[in-house]
Amino acid sequence: MNNKLFILGWDNALVLDVTENIHASYLSMLEKFCPSLAARWTLDNTKSMQGMHPDKVWESFISLLGMEKMCRAREFFYENYRSRPLPPLTKCATEFLRELKARECTVAVVSNKTQSILEEEGRMQKVDDLVDFWIGTVSEAGEDNVSSEYDWRFYCRLNQLKQAMEICPDAKEVTVIAGIGYAEPALTLGVTRFEEASAQVFDWVADEIEKIAPHPIDYWGWDDFL
Repeated sequence: MNNKLFILGWDNALVLDVTENIHASYLSMLEKFCPSLAARWTLDNTKSMQGMHPDKVWESFISLLGMEKMCRAREFFYENYRSRPLPPLTKCATEFLRELKARECTVAVVSNKTQSILEEEGRMQKVDDLVDFWIGTVSEAGEDNVSSEYDWRFYCRLNQLKQAMEICPDAKEVTVIAGIGYAEPALTLGVTRFEEASAQVFDWVADEIEKIAPHPIDYWGWDDFL
């Protein structure tokens, strides 16, 4: 491994349209357990849940459904989500991961999904061998003194970036490519570089690979990036 660490977002970064899949799963769950709320639930409501620890997401449903029904709704949600087709990887995401692997960079993927679901999706997308560390969330929600929704999102993302950086403490360069929600946590931790993930970012990488492919690796022009 060299001394460069790449921390990559999974949801809506390496993987496309995952919000749409999650939104459909929320709707199916609410139609079964709370039809009146399902009629009012919008994509913006789903997006408002993104970045929150799963425990906090489900705590927010207790007041609406009660504890017993919430537990059944949560089980139904995950079963429904897993039954849906996997969303596609972002264009050229696989090529990008392969290039990082070839350059012996350390790659960590972060997500607010549970650890088991994140690792499962990595295997099903056939990129698990291109990633060194998968960092999802565990069952414990975190510190009790973090109360607001914004603080929970910030705390969860900050904690994931810290975990990745602790895995590779000798990294001289740390690049985070993820959703904009990771920008402030990355700034707080003083990472070397942050890029907002999008299809265009990986399109740009693909274009660079295509232009430099005929040349030996020493002349590929990736040195400034890698």
